[in-house]
Amino acid sequence: MRDAREKSDEIGHRTVTDASVMTFGCLTGDYAPMHFDHEFGPANGMGGTIAHGLLSATWSLGALTLYAPERLAIGDPDAYLAGFRVRFSRMVYLGDRFSLRFTEVREPCVEGLVDSARCDTDFEILNQRGEVTCSGAVSVACADRAPGAGASAAAPGLPPAPAPMVVEAWSAASLTSPLLAEELVEKGPRGESLGRTVTEADIVGFANFTGELNPVYLNEVFAASARFGSRIAPPMWSFCLGFGDYLRELLAISMPSSGFAGHLGDSWRFLAPIRIGDTIRTRHKPLSYKPSRSRPGMGVVEFGLQLLNQRDEIVQDGRVAMMMTAGGATTEAAR
Repeated sequence: MRDAREKSDEIGHRTVTDASVMTFGCLTGDYAPMHFDHEFGPANGMGGTIAHGLLSATWSLGALTLYAPERLAIGDPDAYLAGFRVRFSRMVYLGDRFSLRFTEVREPCVEGLVDSARCDTDFEILNQRGEVTCSGAVSVACADRAPGAGASAAAPGLPPAPAPMVVEAWSAASLTSPLLAEELVEKGPRGESLGRTVTEADIVGFANFTGELNPVYLNEVFAASARFGSRIAPPMWSFCLGFGDYLRELLAISMPSSGFAGHLGDSWRFLAPIRIGDTIRTRHKPLSYKPSRSRPGMGVVEFGLQLLNQRDEIVQDGRVAMMMTAGGATTEAAR
């Protein structure tokens, strides 16, 4: 039996291709030019065309599903994917190879999860040179099946819904000059997306592409007797969809072109199931800014996301951290 802090062997080897980048963008709505325009990356000092950071994040869950399904409680009708976090440390280019190592841990990946039995896993993704390109953690909420719990152990609950995020009226027409990082909290884009109705194709396409072949997403018979009574959408897909909604708004405004370093990391919580036929929309706004300690002239902006369904229920929330061009002297260091 593996020690609780021992890293696994590498699993889930995949090579990043043009097709995988294009497919991921189409599945999630993230059409940022550094992924789709082969001239953009070299022209902006990125060294080539880079893959979406969240492509690696989604493949991490696929690798665990296929090669270590016990870490995600695959096949447990009472379990659900409760939370996820990831931190990006190195760009991933077309042609790079992906592999994953994981460690069994006993701590939640994000704050605000329910106090129940959990399966917690830390992971890191490596390229073909053995360099860590990102690291993160995932938590699965499970029924308590400890000795003595009995067959009637209750399924895990869900976190209480957070307060709706207040989103002020905003218009890009009010901007007269490129926005620096420290200006985004006050002046940056915020609002709600137009919404999207979840289809069979969304769920099956994403699960097959990533390898996250969880029967609660794909098997109607299994899902009917599981925690939520029917098939649900993968929460990683819905977060990626929300990220794409927010990012299109961010990239539509004028920002300084030099030094844009991009996506640092994300976290999210599952709050309620999203089902086929639900219509979800993304509420987003910039939350905070800190000057970068390691990169003068840059700052870290954190954005908040909430996903709502057609009944205005908040079904998922998350945070996105971006490194962006700042201006002036700094007095506070970012982590």
